Amino acid sequence: MSGLRTPFTSTDESGALIGPFPVMLRFPGLARPLLEWFTTVTNGSVLPARVREVAILTTGSRYGAAYELYSHSRIAVETGLPDGVVAGLVTGQRPPELTREESVAHDVAACLYAGAPLPGALYRCAVGAFGELGTAELVFLIAQYAAISMVLNAYDVPLPPDAE
Repeated sequence: MSGLRTPFTSTDESGALIGPFPVMLRFPGLARPLLEWFTTVTNGSVLPARVREVAILTTGSRYGAAYELYSHSRIAVETGLPDGVVAGLVTGQRPPELTREESVAHDVAACLYAGAPLPGALYRCAVGAFGELGTAELVFLIAQYAAISMVLNAYDVPLPPDAE
């Protein structure tokens, strides 16, 4: 990860990886397919960065995945989401300042993490906002961050010292 600038801390003071990465390194046979899935969904992404971060934070808030919320809050601010919007998403709210596309991403994530089928009207809104490929990307992105949230929570991944 050296040379790659991230707005969050991904190594400790000795340079060792933190966050989900040590767990993934401990179980490479299990983590490799997850990382390949992440790469497949993120390469050639058609979703705007802010929309992606709204979906990720909405999903992370459902699971209370501290490291995910910490890291993606910082990424979300860098994409241009206002601090107040990020704070609302992290606490499980639907901030009124979300754009139409961001609202659709939030609603899709909130519906899916509630364990309910995606209503036809919401699916049509998503396709209208993102197209069929973008909607599929959104659904798979939400599934990925649900999975990583569970890994973070299962191993009680701590926050770095610079977390608020």
